This record gives sequence, structure tokens and C-alpha cells, in this order.
Amino acid sequence: MSFDPKEFIVIAEEIDKGTTEAHVRSMINRAYYGAFGYAKLKTNFTRDGASVHQDLIAYLKRLPDANAQMAGCKLETLFKNRKKADYQYNFCLSKSSYVFSIKYAEEVISLLDSSSL
Repeated sequence: MSFDPKEFIVIAEEIDKGTTEAHVRSMINRAYYGAFGYAKLKTNFTRDGASVHQDLIAYLKRLPDANAQMAGCKLETLFKNRKKADYQYNFCLSKSSYVFSIKYAEEVISLLDSSSL
């Protein structure tokens, strides 16, 4: 059985029923990982390790396809927001933060689908 990382975005949308900051942080995390996993599969990016996130973003931004480059830029923004949500507990996150993340994750997927990859 294979897993479709876009399901993480569905989970992020389902978490929307929650009202706590933990829900918001979880939504941001799931939205990022949905876009990241999809980008990794779509590009057949096989590297792993501690820097895989930055490596994939850099790879996308170097591709000759403008949509892939834009997807890389949006994924980079999602990555930064995910790190804030996961590690900066003194940083207050609002519900608009996760709405932005879900929108950006969906845009990453759409850009990659319309790219020449």
C-alpha cells in the first residue's frame, strides 16, 4: 500500500474543528508535510537525512521550470512556518496562520502538477 502525502492536508483541514493553539500548530505541521511529501514524490527526490527539507527546496528552486521554482519558494515559506509552529512556543500563532499554510500547501501541489516535471 502506498500513501498519498496530500492526505496530510486533508487532516490539517479536519483539525480545523479544534480551537486551541495546539490545533493551529498541528494544522501548520500537517499542511507543510503534505506539500513536502508530495513534492518529494513528484520530483522523485530520493535524498534523506537532516537537510532533506532544505535540499528539496533548493532543488526545486534550481529547476528550469518556473512553476517548480515558485513551488520551491512557497515550500520554503511553509518550512519556516512549520519550524515556528513546532519549536517556537513563545511565538503566538493565530488561526489565520494555518489557513495560510493550507492555502500555500495546496498551491505547491497545484504548481507542481502544472510544471513540466
